[in-house]
Amino acid sequence: MREFSQPPLTRARPVGGLADCVFDHAIEDPERVVLARKSGGRWEDVTAAGFRDQVLAVAKGLLAEGIRFGDRAALMAPTRYEWTLLDFALWTVGAQVVPVYPTSSAEQVFWMLHDAQAAAAFVEHEDHAMTVGSVIDRLPHLRRLWQFDAGAEQELMAAGAGLADEVVHRHRRRSRRTRSPRSSTPRARRAAPRAAS
Repeated sequence: MREFSQPPLTRARPVGGLADCVFDHAIEDPERVVLARKSGGRWEDVTAAGFRDQVLAVAKGLLAEGIRFGDRAALMAPTRYEWTLLDFALWTVGAQVVPVYPTSSAEQVFWMLHDAQAAAAFVEHEDHAMTVGSVIDRLPHLRRLWQFDAGAEQELMAAGAGLADEVVHRHRRRSRRTRSPRSSTPRARRAAPRAAS
């Protein structure tokens, strides 16, 4: 049997965080349209630089509201622009995303959020908020619940308006240093070797 091989067309980055692509694209081609979002019944383009700015603003809000490196945040919504925005903002600060089906029952939501020890939850609308609210007394780790349709994005941006961008970048760098290139699990830190005396 003859064997053929071809070198890869691109090289994978050996290290880096999940959110790095947002910041890289904004530097490489800031005016490139990367997404679109519906506003007032019409679609609006979102450029690489615009998306980076929104991710940064929401990440600042997450930090201002107490979301920290290693926290888990549940996202209960169908695919929508805010889902993508929150994904990247959470990854930027080193938090972990816990996806929850929007059709999940209250008991399913309880088990997913309880098992993940979710510190925060983001839901699409009032019905989802009521589903989470019906089990919230059994979720000791859950500190915050935001609703997309009630202005969660704007609320977070306002909360983080006073934070410097560098605070977010510090969290992003920490996330990149403590994750293995092959895994989303933090690496164990090795003790520095002792000098012989």
